[in-house]
Amino acid sequence: MIGDNMQTIADIGAGTGKLTIPLARLGRPIYAIEPDADMRAELAGRTRGITTVTVVDGTADDTTLPARSVDVITVAQALHWFDPKTFATECRRIARGGRYLLISLYNVTSFDSAMRQDRRDEHGDVITGSIQHFEDTRNSFFRNPTVRSFPNSIRYTKESWHAYMDSHSHSPLPNDPDYGSYRSWVDELFDRQAIDGVLTDDTTCMVASELIRYE
Repeated sequence: MIGDNMQTIADIGAGTGKLTIPLARLGRPIYAIEPDADMRAELAGRTRGITTVTVVDGTADDTTLPARSVDVITVAQALHWFDPKTFATECRRIARGGRYLLISLYNVTSFDSAMRQDRRDEHGDVITGSIQHFEDTRNSFFRNPTVRSFPNSIRYTKESWHAYMDSHSHSPLPNDPDYGSYRSWVDELFDRQAIDGVLTDDTTCMVASELIRYE
């Protein structure tokens, strides 16, 4: 831990702010970095009025942040998109004091953005690959991380289930010819598992963290 010296956070690949907003409760300055314009606009809207959050148009390889400006770097459900070498180079550039605390989070769910076509359950549905993403990134981006897991069950109504499934990187857009069949599949999953109109997914949040020192 960095303790009282932990001042500024860079949340890279911030998306719509699912991690940024809880982090803001710490009262520390946060750069929320997101390259996608649509997601960045949603992020800006959700964090409007949170004076500690600065929304930034940047990438993992080029955050556009000033050199030696952050102490903590967080990545939620996105580290597998980054290149280990160029990301590490950028982290060293923006970190100050010759060290930075790197934190990666993955929600391991039954139906997530890391669906893999080569693994299916007894119903023929694709099984999540988030645990594989977590393990792969832990090996590629960390040297000796502390790994923790936290139960994080999530309850979905049909409306929130639609929003969740449509948010995945692999999901077709509403104007895609395949969207109709995709939405039917999404509804079938919900109807099969929902009880009294609520689907409960036994999610586990996996966290890897390490204080990385460099010269």
